[in-house]
Amino acid sequence: MNEQIKQAIRQRALRAKTNDDLVRAIFESYRARQVDLRKISLEEMKDALVEAARAARTGGEVAA
Repeated sequence: MNEQIKQAIRQRALRAKTNDDLVRAIFESYRARQVDLRKISLEEMKDALVEAARAARTGGEVAA
């Protein structure tokens, strides 16, 4: 995952209020960069989710 996508995920995840918002932040970030989601590996998706969760924790509480 390149640094631009990580930064986009972080920015969107900071505004997340729920876990659904975190997932939405990831997919919106990939779509904004016009990345074909079928070519994203499971490992890359897992890394993106971890990145989003870390950003959300620093930006505020995330409810289940």
